[in-house]
Amino acid sequence: GYNSKGLFMERKALFFDVDGTLVSFRTHTIPASTLEALHTLRAKGIKLFLATGRHQAMLRSVQELFPFDGCVTLSGQYCFVGDRVLRSSPMPPEAVEELVAAAEGNTFSSIFLEGEDIYLNCVNDLTRQFIQDLYIPMPPVRPARYALGREIYQAVTFLSREQEHLLLDRAPHLKTTRWHPNFLDVIPPTGGKDLGMDAILDHFGIPLENCMAFGDGENDLSMLIHAGIGVAMGTASPIGGRGWNCPYLVPPRPAPLNRSPPVPISQNSQIVTGIIPASDVQYRQISCITV
Repeated sequence: GYNSKGLFMERKALFFDVDGTLVSFRTHTIPASTLEALHTLRAKGIKLFLATGRHQAMLRSVQELFPFDGCVTLSGQYCFVGDRVLRSSPMPPEAVEELVAAAEGNTFSSIFLEGEDIYLNCVNDLTRQFIQDLYIPMPPVRPARYALGREIYQAVTFLSREQEHLLLDRAPHLKTTRWHPNFLDVIPPTGGKDLGMDAILDHFGIPLENCMAFGDGENDLSMLIHAGIGVAMGTASPIGGRGWNCPYLVPPRPAPLNRSPPVPISQNSQIVTGIIPASDVQYRQISCITV
């Protein structure tokens, strides 16, 4: 088993996914219990970061609630601390061309995310539901071809698993992850939240083994595996047909390549005191971090 006291005393940085981890899909805000835990962690000198697929413009309501130390946005493609950009990695031009070709004719709706600008090619019921779930404004509509020649960091394509071939069959230069049955996050093939974490940690001089990451979706998996400790929330998305039906702890280094299957926390009950409260009532409620 794990030594919970030593495990959490060594943590110097924590990375949090936003939607479904910090922010409730039901209330669209961070619960008071979680905010209290964040302030306690800050007082103990632990650095706290967001690691999200959201654009920075979609984070204002979250950042108004708590002053995070930095942000991994657009699934790791655009990362910053204050006004300083630490990582900026847009899609290669051929990837944007593939995405635009697949979306042209409004075959499916896609939100295009640049460093500053956000727009989508068409609106349908799936995009309306997405906007409602994230509680954000509807972006302006522009033709898909508007994205050609521009710096696109990420796209959100509204395709079910049964429909995703409409993009994947035509886009060998893109990488996709899913955290909802109705859409895919589309990023460069070399992208991921894990790379954004590295940029933040390098900036602060914090070793990877001294960080923890929390998430609930497939787009969090690279981050959870990469971190010194990775924790999947109680309603984490199924991966490869296997549901994460309770919080999981990804074994810390020095496990080989840190790629062992996640270990259910229920098998290591002493660790439960080390995890931040889940963000919604349907999640398993867990007490806050003790360091």
